[in-house]
Amino acid sequence: MNGLQLVSFEEQHLHSMQDYLKAFKPILDINNKTNYLQNYVAPIVADWPEQLFIRKALALRSQSNIPQEVDFFLPILGSLHLSLNSREHVILIYHNFFQKMFHSVFGKNKKLAKKPKPWHINLLLKIAQSRWVKIKSKIIEKFSLSKDIEFRTMVDLLDNLIPATLDIYAILFRSGLFEKYIETVFQIWTFIL
Repeated sequence: MNGLQLVSFEEQHLHSMQDYLKAFKPILDINNKTNYLQNYVAPIVADWPEQLFIRKALALRSQSNIPQEVDFFLPILGSLHLSLNSREHVILIYHNFFQKMFHSVFGKNKKLAKKPKPWHINLLLKIAQSRWVKIKSKIIEKFSLSKDIEFRTMVDLLDNLIPATLDIYAILFRSGLFEKYIETVFQIWTFIL
């Protein structure tokens, strides 16, 4: 953040492509005077809906009156969004497993929503991780030679995916462990793909 200068500070409602183009205008006005962006890109950290608006502006630039300079903006998924989205994705993919765990924690009459609240997601992932640590050695010892795909899938979930989604932001990114962070991003990306 050395050398950072706050250029403008305005409250904006970023709910459409036009809103984003309006937000880019002060930056592009400065660039017209300085040509700073000629050799650089301006990363825009955004979650999926926001990325969609920026990508739409980039795609439609040649067909409409969108300024050529929007090419300098690069939408990227931030590390916090990556963590939150991957946690939700793990719960959605393994919904049956987590639904059974949810019933054992909250009772048989409680339903786990198809798209659970963030606190439910975090709670279920933390419970799964903490319980797995306690029983892992006994399970691996008993079933280590098993080639059953369901067993291997559950071990991958409990041993790799859950720790990756919980650690990617809180531990790896915030601690500056860049190499491990990139490795984990790739692991999550291959799972989601």
